[in-house]
Amino acid sequence: MKVLVIGCGYVGERVADLLEEAGHDVTGVTHSEESASRLAEVKPYAVRACDASEASSVRALGAEPATVIHCASSNRGGAEVYRKIYLDGCRNLAAAFPDSALIFCSSTSVYPQTDGSSVTEESDATPDRETSRILRESEDFVLGRNGCVARLAGIYGPGRSFVLKNFIEGTATIEGGNDEGRWLNQIHREDAARALMHLAATGHQGIFNVADNTPLVQRFCFERLAARFGKSLPPVVPPDATRKRAWTSKRVSNAKLRAAGWSPLFEDYFAGLENDPALVPSIMTQVAKSNAELAKPVNIVLIGLMGSGKSAVGRLAAQSLGFEFVDTDQLVASSAGKTIPEIFASEGEAGFRKRESATLHSLIGRQHHVIATGGGIVTQPENLPLLKRLGFVVWLNAGIETLRRRTSRSHDRPLLRTADPAATLCELLAARAPLYDNASELKITTDDLSLQDAAYGLAESARVHFNMSGV
Repeated sequence: MKVLVIGCGYVGERVADLLEEAGHDVTGVTHSEESASRLAEVKPYAVRACDASEASSVRALGAEPATVIHCASSNRGGAEVYRKIYLDGCRNLAAAFPDSALIFCSSTSVYPQTDGSSVTEESDATPDRETSRILRESEDFVLGRNGCVARLAGIYGPGRSFVLKNFIEGTATIEGGNDEGRWLNQIHREDAARALMHLAATGHQGIFNVADNTPLVQRFCFERLAARFGKSLPPVVPPDATRKRAWTSKRVSNAKLRAAGWSPLFEDYFAGLENDPALVPSIMTQVAKSNAELAKPVNIVLIGLMGSGKSAVGRLAAQSLGFEFVDTDQLVASSAGKTIPEIFASEGEAGFRKRESATLHSLIGRQHHVIATGGGIVTQPENLPLLKRLGFVVWLNAGIETLRRRTSRSHDRPLLRTADPAATLCELLAARAPLYDNASELKITTDDLSLQDAAYGLAESARVHFNMSGV
């Protein structure tokens, strides 16, 4: 199928990628020659520049495709920009390609409900904001020629989550004049792109809500974020009457789209936060660029060779500080549904290291944790900035004889399944010691310390570090 994707931005680029991967003949369209040239250098499909609001520019795109997907962005413009991009764009595309199936990306902002009710494609959609009225006018035009309208909920994903970014920055509010706030409807970029590809491939017509399975009321959402990031709840404020797309509170149903054969990878917003390893780190990086103090984590990250005491010492230190203890090896095993030896056996060390890095990503944004890491985590260069971003990095060190004695009864260490474990430990320590030293801010040698003494020293050192850092 030949597909034209108008607007290869945050969602459109991913739609074009998925369509090309599925074997379709894709042409991606961007507004400027510069962005088209930049994208063409890295994409396997054709990329063209076109101003969809200009009829001559659209006609210059050439041969008629089977399907046109209009998912260009207004870039936060006002009513005039909306009219040019959306309404004029749809009209020009329909005129240039009269026999093409047209899919138009609209927004759930067209639903005006404020009472928290559940809305379907049959619900009232007569918004009072001019921008949303233009969206409805564009929808009606597309529906009038038997096209398809995808009403997208709030889009989030790597590098984009206004809910999380505002919460971390301290600018979020619980809106509505009541303790619960308004309802939030979200959709992960990957799920939005997969929905558009599904609608294109199946040739569906009519209106479809593109949202995840579970709308969240603001207070519940922010309570979960507060628990994860160690921050207080946002203040409760009256509705914001100045919002461009109006203040609404409704629960958008995706039942029609699911009945059409689509289902989301991330069933709700927190599934996206937990299972997209790039999401939280990318938002934390954005926050850190504008205010490093807001993104400073209060965690202890333990590195060191197997047998150095990371798990045992870490648990005691966490109890002393009132922190939560996590072990990356345990998280990897739990996520994989396999033991560490089983992962090594089926996926090799490379597969394990990939899972280990993904686990580190998933911990970005956590607060008040003691994190024990695997002994080889420093061997992957991409993990080093992640370790530092996670918190106060401490290297627990021990001599070879101590390490050999502590690991001799363990059967869960694939790298020690050798004829001479002591020699293997010696080689590993020689290779990794410079990496541990480079990654850490403190080194504690545990050979002559009891578990309690090592944990006490770790906890007190961390308290000093956090106090000096002002966190």
